[in-house]
Amino acid sequence: MARVTRRHFLRVTAGGAAGLGGTLALGRAPAVAQTRELTFLTVASFVPETDKELKRQFEEWGAKNKVKVRLDIIAHLQLQTKKASEVQSRSGHDLTALGPGLGDADLYYDYLADLNDVATDVAPKNGGWLNQDDYLIRGKWKLLPWWMPPFPMAVRTDLLEKIGEKNPDTWEDWLRVGKKGKAIGHPFGTALGHSADANVTMLSILWSYGGSYVAKDGRTVTINSKETRQALDFVKRLYTEAMDPEVLAWDDASNNRCLNAGKCIGIHNPISAYESAKKDKILVPGTQKEIAEVIDHINTPRGPVDRKATTGYWCVGIWNFSKNVDLAKDFLRYHFQPENLSRWVEAGHGFNMPFLSNLTRHAVYKSDKQYRFIPEVAKVSVPPSWPGPTTAASQQVLDLYIIPDMFAQHATGKMTADQAIAWAEKEMQEIYAGRKRRP
Repeated sequence: MARVTRRHFLRVTAGGAAGLGGTLALGRAPAVAQTRELTFLTVASFVPETDKELKRQFEEWGAKNKVKVRLDIIAHLQLQTKKASEVQSRSGHDLTALGPGLGDADLYYDYLADLNDVATDVAPKNGGWLNQDDYLIRGKWKLLPWWMPPFPMAVRTDLLEKIGEKNPDTWEDWLRVGKKGKAIGHPFGTALGHSADANVTMLSILWSYGGSYVAKDGRTVTINSKETRQALDFVKRLYTEAMDPEVLAWDDASNNRCLNAGKCIGIHNPISAYESAKKDKILVPGTQKEIAEVIDHINTPRGPVDRKATTGYWCVGIWNFSKNVDLAKDFLRYHFQPENLSRWVEAGHGFNMPFLSNLTRHAVYKSDKQYRFIPEVAKVSVPPSWPGPTTAASQQVLDLYIIPDMFAQHATGKMTADQAIAWAEKEMQEIYAGRKRRP
């Protein structure tokens, strides 16, 4: 082995330092940075083209910046376990999807990088955030709101005509339509078990009847009210008169399958069922007509008090134990550029609506009659913790399916309204007091 003299070592290292300075002066990352890998954990979209466009942008950004990238896409029900594992081991991906509620950012508050600089950079370019205060966790940007799938109602127009009805507008309308539909073998369908869809629809009904489960202070449990009793009684009638018992075991794809199989007269759901029916050219059973041609999407229903909905609030964050926080922020700035978000929204056919003002006016929402109510539903959509702030406790109410279980116990006759409310109230009080944790 050749002997390296002190003079030779100093000459080589001095030249290296000069070369590094020249590289930085030209705006290029040093060689060590060029070999870094940026990883992103996210959930599979119900419109796969969305994931393809995200992957394209991630790889394009990586090529431009000489960074190796890896996008890992998993089923959304696996995300909670995966995030918890990464936090416990302080290792894993750099970027991570957060959701379907905002509460993950409170639960993992101490492990998420501050994104105030990125949130401030990207908002003006996109017309500003829709409701900025909704996304702040303890007053800070611990996440970037990424997308939501608004929940209109999908209805079979041919079946409406058959039973002599027009597009329903209220929840009571849907009870009447569902009852007539069930009588001819086409019930109304909405999940009433442990699924994200059940959380969304049952909260929407609760609020539309004037109820809530937590106060604005984010601590006081408010589920015990006459408005909750009215909502419970309505859902019991909806379940017994207009739905099939199978909804108790539905997952998030079950209502899509029910509509596209030609069974359900209507479902409360994003446009994913319609998109898959259109793509796969699914036929109305016993005919040669495509079922997409007889599906219409209308506004989320109004209740006696309000028209209000929620949805999955999908966000993106950066673990603060990542070694690539600055690189991750740079990619988010790239992805949130107006032209890139626009391509991403177009790829998703309007399914994934960002929380940015300009994107609610995207041309895609005028490209198909079926998308016309998506911006309207977005305007009445609120975080699942409404009217309280997003907290780890509000997220746990979702994760443990307290709201759907309360409604299901009364709808199936296992509990009276008072018993179901008392059970839910006790569960929520334990959660908000910090005495009940995720299983």
